[in-house]
Amino acid sequence: MRRAAPSRIDVFLRRTDPSQLHDWTSDGYHSREEYLFWSRKVCGLACLQSLLHGWTDTRLLMRELLALALDWGCYVVEPQGKVQGLIYRPFMAWVSSHFGFKCQLVENTPIQASARAVRPGQALIASVSPEIRDPSTYKPRRGGHLVLVHEVHGGTVRFHNPSGYSHNADSASLPMRVFERFHAGRGILVSVTP
Repeated sequence: MRRAAPSRIDVFLRRTDPSQLHDWTSDGYHSREEYLFWSRKVCGLACLQSLLHGWTDTRLLMRELLALALDWGCYVVEPQGKVQGLIYRPFMAWVSSHFGFKCQLVENTPIQASARAVRPGQALIASVSPEIRDPSTYKPRRGGHLVLVHEVHGGTVRFHNPSGYSHNADSASLPMRVFERFHAGRGILVSVTP
């Protein structure tokens, strides 16, 4: 995507099939179509996968995580094909039972308050707008996407963004006041249990 400055009127989108940009078989998907269907819906599982890689020796492919999440009711596929999820409470029960992480639901809480709990051994899966990858977005919506907040220091929020651009996916950072514009005031605080 390219935006012209300062008016941001010129938006150019190069239409590229995402399955051509990513080796979907390396994530364990059975087909290109399955990857295309789920790839925009598993941001919460990408956050979990990051925690598993950082805190444990567990290495599961995205499709394996998805199968477990579906079994636990973290996603519900309606007969018309629409997906509901990530559904927090089943997700928290699964993550606690299966991986031994402690999970706490965060609701109606600004990032300034929930960020105080983020420290080594604790991270926040935060509900934000997918537009967070373009911080200059004017009046973004809130929610609809999940990112993994792994550090808050000196008024700066550092996070992994599963749908970020290549330069800001693994380690994005925003001033807290900017992050707050995209934040939906909810998420899941995840902790390593001793």
